[in-house]
Amino acid sequence: MAAGQREEFARLVRKGFRTAGADLDARICAAKCLALHYSADAELTAIAALKAPVYRYRHNVFTTAGSHASCADYKVELGWVYVEPADRRTQIATNLCEQLLASVARDFVFATTRTDNAAMSRILRRCAFSEVGEPFMHRGEPLRLYLRPCQITSGRF
Repeated sequence: MAAGQREEFARLVRKGFRTAGADLDARICAAKCLALHYSADAELTAIAALKAPVYRYRHNVFTTAGSHASCADYKVELGWVYVEPADRRTQIATNLCEQLLASVARDFVFATTRTDNAAMSRILRRCAFSEVGEPFMHRGEPLRLYLRPCQITSGRF
């Protein structure tokens, strides 16, 4: 990904997530996969990512949420899902999430969302995530933890 695209991606992350953090650029570079959606006039209007968060962060999220699942199994996080307000209610976020998740069907994936973000909660449920544990505070925001088991389908050999 070109530096300009990374900068535009970071701009939308900062716009949508006030808790993006000072190390955002490094975390974007460390992400497993970034998804970008451009409008007809070539403006970046939506983003999503598969992140590769460090163990300490995963452990903190799972413990604080009261999840009984092992954070060691969930090494991939779906996040930074943001759509510009003018393009919402168009299924762009759902499509970006589905495309990203198809690339990690053999992985356990987790996600967090603010407790008041009903749209993202619906998207996560559509993408086979289940809410687990209790709401928890992270960087001053109330969040919920969602988990998606690996999507391996058995076939005959």
